[in-house]
Amino acid sequence: MEFIDVGETSELLDQHGIKQQAQDDDHIFLRMADESAPRKHLAVPGCDVEPLPGADVVEFPLEQMPVVIDNILHKLHHNQLILFPVGRWRSIFDAVAFSMAENEEWQRIDAAATVELNTRDPLLCDTGDLHLVCELVKTLFHDSESPDQGLLLVTAGIPLVMEVVPNGGVRITFGNEAVAEEVSEAITT
Repeated sequence: MEFIDVGETSELLDQHGIKQQAQDDDHIFLRMADESAPRKHLAVPGCDVEPLPGADVVEFPLEQMPVVIDNILHKLHHNQLILFPVGRWRSIFDAVAFSMAENEEWQRIDAAATVELNTRDPLLCDTGDLHLVCELVKTLFHDSESPDQGLLLVTAGIPLVMEVVPNGGVRITFGNEAVAEEVSEAITT
């Protein structure tokens, strides 16, 4: 895992049809430019996370959601993953600090992130980092509390945006129906 300059991802995002949207200065989101692109919304029953318009909503009990997230990430294992913070990295590192304190790999990233904490520069992850990405995403799902602690995941190989939303939701937008069908196989109970 390594931080890369956000400018290095512009061409990839354009190729995948992904556009940046800013709600305000503190929150940046990535969305498919094609608003008719297939969408899934994974939710914990009773959560107040709004699905994207037109999303197919699938509910899972809280205790099953980490398994579902893990399945999706493993379905994407052959791709480089690029992680973008919704807010700044500082809020994400703060949210997972206690839960990931024993993870030596994460502690190396945490130590190297000092100059990145106030940026939105993405983290580039190779296939060997999948277990750490899975642990980070699952930890954020449980430990994040505010919108700026959300995490956006984009793959280098296929057009997909996965957003881990604090307080119980995952929004997934696919670049096309084939990608939606392939990844949806992993969304099982």
